[in-house]
Amino acid sequence: MKKVLLIANPKSGKQKIQTELFHIVDRLNDAGYLPTVALTAHRGHATELAAGAEGYDLLACTGGDGTLNEVISGLVEAGLDIPIGYIPLGSTNDFAGSLGIPDTIDGALDNLLEGTPTPVDVGLFNGRAFLDVGLLGIFSRTCYETPQNMKNTLGFLAYVLEGIREVPTVHPIPLRVEVGERVFEGEYLACVVSNSRKLGGVVSLSENQVSLSDGLFELLLVEKEKTPLQLHGYVKALRTATLEAEGMTFLSAPSLRITSPDREPWTLDGERADWDGAADIRVVPGAVRILMK
Repeated sequence: MKKVLLIANPKSGKQKIQTELFHIVDRLNDAGYLPTVALTAHRGHATELAAGAEGYDLLACTGGDGTLNEVISGLVEAGLDIPIGYIPLGSTNDFAGSLGIPDTIDGALDNLLEGTPTPVDVGLFNGRAFLDVGLLGIFSRTCYETPQNMKNTLGFLAYVLEGIREVPTVHPIPLRVEVGERVFEGEYLACVVSNSRKLGGVVSLSENQVSLSDGLFELLLVEKEKTPLQLHGYVKALRTATLEAEGMTFLSAPSLRITSPDREPWTLDGERADWDGAADIRVVPGAVRILMK
């Protein structure tokens, strides 16, 4: 019988795992797997559990994008090549949407049990792994400071409400961004490095704009607005997912370097990431294999 390690975050989303755990275990068991269940107890625990998963045939992960990030980090750090099955139960589940994984438990289990292990790129931020998005600037604090009970109750609306509270205190961040021989320098409202077709549960990008396994991440820079009209252009570009407006830069790259005198924390897959004002970001092509139909 094949062995599966099921890493579950009991606090993700609306804590649905607490009522669905036995159903998930039954489905895995019926499919010929011997499940071992490990519930995360603290931040970083899923990374520790995944790093110790040698000998398992499958690693199943249930929680939000932050939990998936920790699992990916554990596998990459330990150098393990174990297929990952993702059952999304977070508040926004952006990366699950990018992968085409259903947002229902049975749909996600069907994907896990019938899918093919598919290589997916992983980013390294000063050596720290991330899968979905790195964000600096406006709304970045929202991702890691929104209370968990608020996320559980309101879902994505919780991020919006907390983000609105943040707007009056936002200050442009001075950045120097080096992409190959190109250099971008100025004051920015946001810097986004991503490998996702869903940004914040709102912006949906096409397959032509984003590939999850091309060895490239996408960079979005949003300059400090000079006029209300320019700010309106930003809103329109985000709503239409064109990401084309005066003051916006959108491109793809395998690596980049970002420096700043500002020490505002980043957000990596929804979790806080401190830095010393210098970040080397690069893509590791096909670093993990995720089950997809």
